[in-house]
Amino acid sequence: MSSLSWEGYGLRIGLAVDSNILFANIQPEYQWAYFNNTLVFSFKKPERTDMCVVFWDTNINEKHVKYVRRLQKIVACGEYCLLVTRVEEVAGQWQLLLCNAVGCPIDSKTVTIEPKYVAMNKTHVIAACEDVVYYWQYRSQHSKLTTLEQEKKKKSGKENAFHIEEIPNPNLIYDFEKYKKPQIPTQDFICSVAAGPDSFIVGRNSGQVYKYTLPYIQLEHKVNLRCRPQQLSMNCDSTKFSIIDINGVLSFYDFEAAQGR
Repeated sequence: MSSLSWEGYGLRIGLAVDSNILFANIQPEYQWAYFNNTLVFSFKKPERTDMCVVFWDTNINEKHVKYVRRLQKIVACGEYCLLVTRVEEVAGQWQLLLCNAVGCPIDSKTVTIEPKYVAMNKTHVIAACEDVVYYWQYRSQHSKLTTLEQEKKKKSGKENAFHIEEIPNPNLIYDFEKYKKPQIPTQDFICSVAAGPDSFIVGRNSGQVYKYTLPYIQLEHKVNLRCRPQQLSMNCDSTKFSIIDINGVLSFYDFEAAQGR
């Protein structure tokens, strides 16, 4: 490629490659999720510096708009969605904001672990940086999530973090003001996470996939793939998961079939 030029009023580019001229369209990577008959999506308005997040109830065609600064990710499951933002006032901190279907904040957590990869089920939020996994039990399986004050009073929420080379200790409680990242060297970094109803999986650059049980965080299974998992997703009963590798190839893995061999 010897030359590149942008279109003056759009998202198209022209490329000069050897003796050829190629044209391409740039597609922005929009953040969106679907939960509880609600489509939540974000976009940027030219006149504003923050992100516009729209909660669109597809049943009654009603929209609720929320403006969020430094939005990084949107994930959702069940009755709630999670907005991941970077804290502006303090460097090295991120906020996990739990919202309902109309965009009202229900609960929030501040973490010092960069949430590069985020997954969510009906009870837990899983976030990971390159070598540390953070989990937050935002609701119990046997009780409805109510107000923030009631949740704090009951102390039903659990959160912790562990290095990918460590054995998780579910008895510890994560405190972002006191937490110090373990100085454990590793070259096999985390590249994707996914969550099922009673477990979650963590993919690494080498092709290893770790399966952890919920709510008791225990390493249940290790899988060695022949590819680097770029994106993971689990099925409705945590028995299978799909992999999209760095070459864009989709494949599937069956835990039960593997254990039966």
